[in-house]
Amino acid sequence: MIARPRFNPVWPAAIAALICAAPLLAVAALAVFGPWTDYMAHIATTRLPAYLGHSAAVMVIAAGLAALIGAPLAWLVSRYVFPGRAVFEWLLALPLAMPAYAAAYAWYDLTQAAGPLGFLPTVRGPVGAGLMFALTLYPYVYLLAREAFAGQSADAYEAARTLGDQPRSAFLRAALPLARPAIAAGLALVVMESLADYGAVVHLGAPTLSVGVIRAWAGEGATADAARLAMILVVIAFALFAVERGQRRRARQSAPSGKRRPPRRVRLSGMGAWLAALACAAPIALGLVVPMLRLGALALDAPVARGLIDAAGNSLFLAAISGLVAAVLGFAAAYALRSGRKRGIFAARLAGLGYAVPGSVAALGVLAMFGAMQTGLDAAWRSAFGSVFPALLTGSVLALIFAYQSRFAAAAISPAESALARVTPTLDMAARTLGAGPAATAWRVHRPLVSSGAMLAGLLVFVEVLKELPATMILRPFNFETLAVAAHNYASDERLGQAALPALLIALIALPPMIWIARRITGQEATR
Repeated sequence: MIARPRFNPVWPAAIAALICAAPLLAVAALAVFGPWTDYMAHIATTRLPAYLGHSAAVMVIAAGLAALIGAPLAWLVSRYVFPGRAVFEWLLALPLAMPAYAAAYAWYDLTQAAGPLGFLPTVRGPVGAGLMFALTLYPYVYLLAREAFAGQSADAYEAARTLGDQPRSAFLRAALPLARPAIAAGLALVVMESLADYGAVVHLGAPTLSVGVIRAWAGEGATADAARLAMILVVIAFALFAVERGQRRRARQSAPSGKRRPPRRVRLSGMGAWLAALACAAPIALGLVVPMLRLGALALDAPVARGLIDAAGNSLFLAAISGLVAAVLGFAAAYALRSGRKRGIFAARLAGLGYAVPGSVAALGVLAMFGAMQTGLDAAWRSAFGSVFPALLTGSVLALIFAYQSRFAAAAISPAESALARVTPTLDMAARTLGAGPAATAWRVHRPLVSSGAMLAGLLVFVEVLKELPATMILRPFNFETLAVAAHNYASDERLGQAALPALLIALIALPPMIWIARRITGQEATR
């Protein structure tokens, strides 16, 4: 019998869960107990149908196109050999470094009437927004589908071919159904990110529920009504989150055993080989290279945005601190899962819910929560010293980092869990037999084995925080700009040239970590 490790991870995991769940609980409380105004009744009959319609259209278009791009390319690099396949395998994940709103700035400028590609339909509205999300988020589908295809046994596909199916029908009848849970999980992530976006849908004129939340809060000052709109988003996001978790579980359950027969890659030649390479290059060009080139060209022709160095420093500071904290919280939750204790598992799973909460909702929750705390501190401070407590909580960097952890710490749990899976309980037992305590075991045995997993967890959150716009807009301190906020402010003022450089810098800073992440993920799968 394998003994459980002595380290009790329940409390660290409970703290992680509390951080992730507290803003959501605050939003729910505000929605239920907050004051009602005429704004909610007004918006229910005027803008809400458009918000719902745009949200549905953007979700369907983004998911449909992401599936059409991600799944076939995953099949192509998993089962065929063609020029550049080994490089395309990780290059195809890189468009995740490009924020959807930055791609929207570039493509809108390219396709507007006076733009270089003005002969094409202008990228705008729900169709344009859905296209931008598909081009920048399809890697979620690609990475999960690629893992599923690479893990399939050759038996089912070859049986279909033996029975007379052509490659296309064998793919549709044998390979695709087995990979469907992984593809569905990737699509759920695409839809959740699309729902959470603010910058792209505003710029392209397709306001969704996320926009409605921010307009209710910032434009009308109706915080409780904003919370009620946010709860609609939360219900949709949690439904998608449940689908994603369920499909991932199904994908793991249908994973092949150790007796699977790995498929042999088919070598393409002639025109087929070059068409395959072209198919892989196209989404990278459309989702990453073309937007970067256009943003670079716009930046060269425009005055440099004011305060750009400070904004870049603030973005790097927030992303780095958030990545470090999220890696710690992710490992706390992963230790709880590894322990097998029910309370720890519950706390870790609760912490994972945060990823389903859009940034605007997390920010609203932090505002409500910190506002209530500030009110309580004011009352206590006034009774003791006759004045209000200093405004240290709302509108501070602390509030921002708290919201980021609530939103993104969950993204660090999966890599941390995977890293800890490599530490077998027998290693713990051997260390304890040699006299090492829990802390010494964690430092001397676990740390070397999980360090790359911790780096992956931290970098994932680093990239996400770098791109995050809605939560930063709502919670940033006065005169505290980030690259995302600077780009959005200039784009909102129709100064796209000055918005280009901060938007381009986000992609350039996010690109090196994304290359490392993509190479590590595809390299790990290749060695299985």
